Amino acid sequence: MNILGRLIHRVFRDFFFAKAYLFYRLYGVEYISEKLAICPRTYVVELLRRYGATIGKNTTFKNNILIDNPNMQKGISNPYANMQIGAGSYIGKSVYFDLFDQVLIGERCAISTGVKFITHANAESDELQNLYPRQQEKVIIGNGTWIGTNAIVLAGVELGKLCVVGAGAVVTESFPDYSVIGGVPARLIKTLSPK
Repeated sequence: MNILGRLIHRVFRDFFFAKAYLFYRLYGVEYISEKLAICPRTYVVELLRRYGATIGKNTTFKNNILIDNPNMQKGISNPYANMQIGAGSYIGKSVYFDLFDQVLIGERCAISTGVKFITHANAESDELQNLYPRQQEKVIIGNGTWIGTNAIVLAGVELGKLCVVGAGAVVTESFPDYSVIGGVPARLIKTLSPK
């Protein structure tokens, strides 16, 4: 890229982040969450880090990242502090993060398109709350785990290292290292043998 091209890119980048900060101060964190869904993927990691997420080196994101329930206190400097992703991980297109509680993803993980991390469940009506009380727990994904397209990982789940989650699985319970799981609800299919 020539000098003029780099200068134009730098000006556009600086304008993008200055505008994001200004609108964050005016309208709150929902503005940043909306920008994450449409901003160039080269800006996703920096935008998340600027607002409290811990993202390791060489982690890449596709576009259309969806974030719900960040810390909504207006003016707080770290609304995405409940998101931690280790170095070298890959986050696919349209991945959904419910940040009501922590989503902790290890190093070198592959999170495929459309995966959803759900950290809470809350029935709105009083009658249902009596039968199904509010649940809120973090989600933990071990190093090297691969989660297939459109899988859903529910609150309180902890997956060990080097697990494989089949596409479309609904993970409702925790599984140890080297587990291959799939189905609705997800069940153990086999255990991998580490070399």
